[in-house]
Amino acid sequence: MLTAPPSTAPARRLGSTGFTLLEVCVVLFIVAVVFVVAAIPAAHLFEEERLLAPVRELERFAKTARLRAMIEQQTYVLRLDAGGYALIAGNPTEHGQPAQAYRLPDSMECFVRSPADADFHRVSGLSWYFAPNGLCEPMAFLFQQGGSWVRFRIDPLTARIQDRQSFIP
Repeated sequence: MLTAPPSTAPARRLGSTGFTLLEVCVVLFIVAVVFVVAAIPAAHLFEEERLLAPVRELERFAKTARLRAMIEQQTYVLRLDAGGYALIAGNPTEHGQPAQAYRLPDSMECFVRSPADADFHRVSGLSWYFAPNGLCEPMAFLFQQGGSWVRFRIDPLTARIQDRQSFIP
């Protein structure tokens, strides 16, 4: 029986080993569609994050003021201005140094409503007191930047955000 001698050349495949131009175009089209569909909600999330960052900072400042007031048994004040807010130990009329300060992002406006107010008004030199027993005056806030806004209130017992509503076009 005769057999062929073993070949030292590599075996050749009959089909092509690469992708066709059509297959590459279809994959790129699918990736582009997925990117477009995901980009719109992602942009909305970035806008929402930019709007909620000062809100979370205000909540953190309020919780810190409440905790320090209870631990140190002295009044803490959250001083709210048009450009931001600062945490001050004691009476702000005694020119206490701020323990912490936060500047609002450019073009962001802060409005406040106390229980005695009928509507929100622009913040300008407002002192929000936290008593040694941990209580504060209940306040409602409105942060606005362009057409976007977030409205919420801070619970006077826990200094946590409640009833948050927002609109981001």
